[in-house]
Parts: sequence; structure tokens; C-alpha cells
Amino acid sequence: MLHSGTAVINLALWLLLLAVGGTATTVSAACSASDVPADAPAALVFSGGGAKGAWEAGVAASLIERGVPVRAVAGSSSGALNAVMVADGRIDRLEALWRSLTRERVYSLRPSVFFAGLLPGWLTALTLSHTTSLLDPAPLRELLAEAIDLERVRASPLRLVVVTTDLARREARLFDNQTITHDALLATVAVPGLFPPVEVDGAPLVDGGLVARAPILEALATGVPVQRAIVTLSYAPADRPRPSRRLREVFEDAFETLMVHQIRRDAELGRLRHRVDVQVIEPSAPLLLRPLDFESGDLSEALARGRADGVRCLDAWSGRR
Repeated sequence: MLHSGTAVINLALWLLLLAVGGTATTVSAACSASDVPADAPAALVFSGGGAKGAWEAGVAASLIERGVPVRAVAGSSSGALNAVMVADGRIDRLEALWRSLTRERVYSLRPSVFFAGLLPGWLTALTLSHTTSLLDPAPLRELLAEAIDLERVRASPLRLVVVTTDLARREARLFDNQTITHDALLATVAVPGLFPPVEVDGAPLVDGGLVARAPILEALATGVPVQRAIVTLSYAPADRPRPSRRLREVFEDAFETLMVHQIRRDAELGRLRHRVDVQVIEPSAPLLLRPLDFESGDLSEALARGRADGVRCLDAWSGRR
């Protein structure tokens, strides 16, 4: 087991944050009737959430297969991977990718972190203080190179926006169809502390969710003519009658509240600034997934739930309940 020390406390805090959203996604009444028709041109925005991105992929698949004319796609963190795959145009490959994921295909634990747990407390702290991240993203780098066809993305008629965070400049850095690279995609999922920063053009880039959990405003700012922005929100408020006193759940509640508030605030800003219908789709049943729970059975279940929720929203927009 890990011993006490500042580094170990920091490690524990990151792992607690990583556990956010595992079992407490609330049932949502999102997707309201609208004067904008269901087949109106739309921007599709993904918020990510690690393995929860499987649910978002299911939503996207159902909307596109049923004829929603998507004109722009945007995402940060794992949502960026969904956005790029939608821009690629082969929705069947998007779902197949999620069904094929396992922990071993996404990340591995760094040996220094593993062996740190076998050392006395002061040596544990010393070892971890020289570690840039807990996890090694080498498997994910290889997966991205295999799965993402950048030439198809560059030729896509869909406008793409991928958000990363520039640690040196403390600001967002955006990539589009022509500038997107595999390194940029690796960067947008690089949660600080879990994965190392990725250097792109000399800049240290990390998780885009730090600056734009769901890049609604960035998608609408492209100028692509749309009447609706569809936002997939895999995080939702904890469905608890009162705040929990358990430490892990306190962290879950705080983190989810921060994420959900930011996304809903940006959704309202998008409505006001761009005068479009902004619809936020949330899970209709609990997603029993934490961000690093890459188990094929759970991912397939999340895909199916996403498909059903996409249909539910289309019915609402069409006036069918």
C-alpha cells in the first residue's frame, strides 16, 4: 500500500476526482419541444468524460442515422475523439472503436508509480515527486494512429473544432480540420497528473476540458450556419436527497457541480449570442461508468443507452412524447 506523504495525498486527490460520475448520474428531463424542426442543421458538441464518451457516441449515432443534418462537430477531452470520428463520416467505426476499448488499449500504470507503493513513506514521496504523470498514454497514442484517418477528417464537409489547453499561456488552443494531428488528440485527453503534457509546436498542451468542458461557444463561433446546437452532457448532478458526508462522494458532488454548471452556462450564452436553439442531452438512466472504466460490456451498454436517449430527444423535438 502507499504510505503517507504529500505526494501520496495528491495522488489520492486525483484518484478521487477520477472516480467522479461513476454511479450518480441523475435521470434528466432534458430535450424540450422546440419551434426549430428536428431536421434543422445542427452543431454537435461533445463534453467527454473518459469512458462516458461511449454514451455520447451512441447519442451521435442515433441522431445521424435518423437524418439530423450535422454541419459542425466540436469536443474536448474524450469528446474530441467522438467529434473527429463523426467528422470522418463512418459512424459504424465510431461505435466499433468504443466496443473494442479495454484499459490495456488506453493506458498503463507507470512502473515508477507501481513500485512507489512498495517503498517506505519518505521514499514514496521522493519517487512520486519526480514522476510527471501516473499513467503512460503510449497505448492510446498507438490506438489513435490506427483509428483516426486524418485525411478523411481534412476532406470532411463537417467543420471540426477540437479544444486543448496550453499550459504555458494558460489559454485554450483550438484545432480544426486542417490543423488537427494525432498529438493534438492525445493532448486533449491528457488530464494533468494522470497523463503528461503533449508538446505540439513547442507548446505543452493538456486536457481541453480545463478551459471548455463542452465547447459550445467555440462550435457556434465557426460561423457555420446552424439552427440548433446539440450538447451531450455525460456528467449530471448527483441524484442524492442531501449532500453526502463521504469524502469520495463529496469530491464527486463538487466536481460534477462545477462541470454541469459550466456547460449549462455556456449553453445559455450560446442561445443569447447566436440566437440558436441549444439542446442539452443528458442520460435518462444512471451511467455505471467512471472515466477509466474501459470494460467492453459496460461500454456497449452505454452505447445502447446513448442511442435510446438520442431517439428520445428526436421525439421531443418532433413533438412526440
